[in-house]
Amino acid sequence: MNHVLRCTGCGAAYSFNVERKLCDKCGQGLTLEIKPSFVEEPGEHGIWRYGGILPAVERKFRVSLGEGNTMLQHGMRIEKSIGVEELWIKDETVEPTGSYLDRSSALFVSVALSLGYERVFTYSTGNLGASLAAYSSKAGLKTHVQVKPTIDVGKLCQMIIYGAEVNVVNSFEKRAVKGAIVAVEHDPLINEAKKTIMLEILLQLSERPPDYVVLPMGEGGLAYATYKMMMELRELDVIKESTRIVGVQPEDCKPIVKAFEKSFDTVEAEAEPRSRIFDLNVANPRFGNAALKAIRQTDGLAVSVSEKEIFEAISLLAEKEGILAEPAGSLALAGLVKLVRNGEVERDSRIVCVVTGSGLKDPRVMREIAYRKSNLGMLIEELSGGIRLGSTKTAILKLLSEKNMYGYEVWRGLREKYGVNVKIPTVYQHLSNLVEKGYVRRVEAKRVMGRKREYYSLTERGEAIV
Repeated sequence: MNHVLRCTGCGAAYSFNVERKLCDKCGQGLTLEIKPSFVEEPGEHGIWRYGGILPAVERKFRVSLGEGNTMLQHGMRIEKSIGVEELWIKDETVEPTGSYLDRSSALFVSVALSLGYERVFTYSTGNLGASLAAYSSKAGLKTHVQVKPTIDVGKLCQMIIYGAEVNVVNSFEKRAVKGAIVAVEHDPLINEAKKTIMLEILLQLSERPPDYVVLPMGEGGLAYATYKMMMELRELDVIKESTRIVGVQPEDCKPIVKAFEKSFDTVEAEAEPRSRIFDLNVANPRFGNAALKAIRQTDGLAVSVSEKEIFEAISLLAEKEGILAEPAGSLALAGLVKLVRNGEVERDSRIVCVVTGSGLKDPRVMREIAYRKSNLGMLIEELSGGIRLGSTKTAILKLLSEKNMYGYEVWRGLREKYGVNVKIPTVYQHLSNLVEKGYVRRVEAKRVMGRKREYYSLTERGEAIV
């Protein structure tokens, strides 16, 4: 490959090398400089249908599982619900492994194959590792993945089933794996393929581009790639109008949004990101400055949303449009709802929200939402592998849902309200078991007439299933 790597920060140029991930001078993300051609390639599948906008890869090395060409769904019911004139949803939940990163894996693994690599190594919060494992298995390459203990179980299982060698670490470590090409979220190749989403949106809305495209942001790569695609298509005279880019981050990790709100020119790293949305929990986004520039150059917006707003967006997508999104995937809609409510997005606009990943990849969150939306929480918990909640434990949880109680109160309530006659030591055994499993917590201890009373209350998990 004879392409040039250009720094999105300081503009430094480098000859293409798959081992170069970031700029040596400023540490920002790199982008590939190519001469794109907008020609449909007959007989090609996935992202390779418009291979001319991507780095050159010989056809015999191109790997595809049918990624891309995802549906642009008209969100008519959500339109009415939030009060906008025209809403479209780019549904990436239907990608082969359930994530928009399948586009990136198709390109990265194809390049790895063309360069003679036998193995792929990555450290991943989830989606990238699962996606690379699938595409590597298709190409006959071995995948090695480092994950943290907090990884979503659905994504971990995907990696293992696809045949990846998975190592659990407390912090990501760069290590040499013989014969392996290293893939990271901010890799220039990984990022380049993301621009195919915007290409498809513009083709699918051929009569007029959207006024806004709303995207989740972690590393900031998707926002930058979207902007890059528009600039390339403008140079090719394919489009003339510009679309405003809106980037959305979770409130507990929002370095790009902070920079936008404070009118900074550069993004400052966050000290302690605390978001439970691990795919977007990026304290020092390598494409942060590039994303900030993309938003400003298109007269766009950046906004953060709370966990509550994210969960509401998950339910809204599922109930109104039949799309089951993971938390990171629902971020775009959560941000749009907030901006419309605050009057920052015009209600008569044509808007596209990009839903980047499937909710089936995060059973923990799906279970939590299902608890709160039904009266089947206890059955869901048992089917999910939690402790079997017999009649006594169920009664204890119901008592504690009314108010905090100490052990004797629980014993008396069981007998008087539910007709459960057990000894006081048995009640304490049940309470200890519920504490151990995370349904109940000890909240305070009081001394009454010389005796210590230890009070118990429900945890969020306990409240959800009751």
